[in-house]
Amino acid sequence: MNILNKNLSFKMDIIVTLINGIVVIGGIFILNGLVARVHGLEVLGEFLLVKRTVSSCMGILLIGLNIALPNYLSKNYDKSYADNAYILFLITTLPLTIISINILMWFDINGFNQNYYWYYVIFSFGMSSQFMTYAIFRGYMNMIGANIFQLIGTAIIPIIVFIFLSTLHDSLFWIGSISLFIMSFSFHYRNKRIRFKTISIYKIKKLFFYGFERIPSFVSQFILLAGVPIFIAQKVDFDSVAYFNSSLSLVRLALIIVNPIGLVLLPRISNKVASGSIDEINNKLVILFKAGIFFSVIVSIFCYSNAGFIFKYWLGSESENGVQILRFTILALPFYTFSGLSRSPIDAISERGYNSIIYTISAIVMISILYLGKILEFDFMYTAILSFLISYFVSAILSMYLIKKFYK
Repeated sequence: MNILNKNLSFKMDIIVTLINGIVVIGGIFILNGLVARVHGLEVLGEFLLVKRTVSSCMGILLIGLNIALPNYLSKNYDKSYADNAYILFLITTLPLTIISINILMWFDINGFNQNYYWYYVIFSFGMSSQFMTYAIFRGYMNMIGANIFQLIGTAIIPIIVFIFLSTLHDSLFWIGSISLFIMSFSFHYRNKRIRFKTISIYKIKKLFFYGFERIPSFVSQFILLAGVPIFIAQKVDFDSVAYFNSSLSLVRLALIIVNPIGLVLLPRISNKVASGSIDEINNKLVILFKAGIFFSVIVSIFCYSNAGFIFKYWLGSESENGVQILRFTILALPFYTFSGLSRSPIDAISERGYNSIIYTISAIVMISILYLGKILEFDFMYTAILSFLISYFVSAILSMYLIKKFYK
């Protein structure tokens, strides 16, 4: 009966997370369409550049707490891990956020206005709070709560803010402020307050080093997800940035499949590893991998064939340049999906940072192609997209090797 209940709970978590993934993606579609139609493609391009850059930095800003907290908390539901994680979050993430925004300003990256420095800091810290709340609900295996707060932070708050505010930077400020308040309150509520007497140097070091080993992976993912948009933004107008980032949003449709893996399987596999029982998870992995690949191939074919239709009715604008950007970018979807599906099972079964190796190699491939394209004076837009496509092909191949090595 106990096994039956666990299997039923597992299936329900997958179904709830899958439904939420569809709703979140729908919310993102509504948000992008709203910004493009009400404020224009230029504003959408700038907003997506800021959001993509900040979200790609999350693993670095949180020093891997978004992975370490659910991993350790799920093993025996020791609340002190949440207490220690939150203290570590307070003393590291805010300084790292300020340093990161300073670096962006120092490099004078197009799309980041120095007059709105603190707006970017607040937006980024609010997003970090969202990821921490997301992590604690995952650690307690409360998938409904995790999904609700993901939906609130990713779609509901930004949509409401953009409806009532007319400028981008004011919107960033209020999205960050509201997220910071709601997510901080929710973290404390779920953990039933922070107990300072449980703070332990040993557990802080354990959380820190687990996440720190994965920093190269987070840096590499930042390059893979934000590198191309930043590169394009320095060379072309924000219309093209909007088309690429919108295309990237379609690639990230894979999150509908990937998120159930990350949300449900990471803590569950960690729990199975702790109890010495891993074989029973293998069949579930096979089914989800097959479903993910099938889904991604179907979506790729649809988006490639209907690129003009998608942009016309989604963003209210289409161009030949935008259509070509989508058609090339969407080809990365199957590789992006497989890499994403592999990430959590690899993290869960080994404390070594194997994903860091995968994404570091992939990032080096991307940078090499961009550099080579610049030397040979190829078209920078298509060089950038080609680098994105090939780098995720490499990450998928490396992920496949490790999955075959660790699982049957």
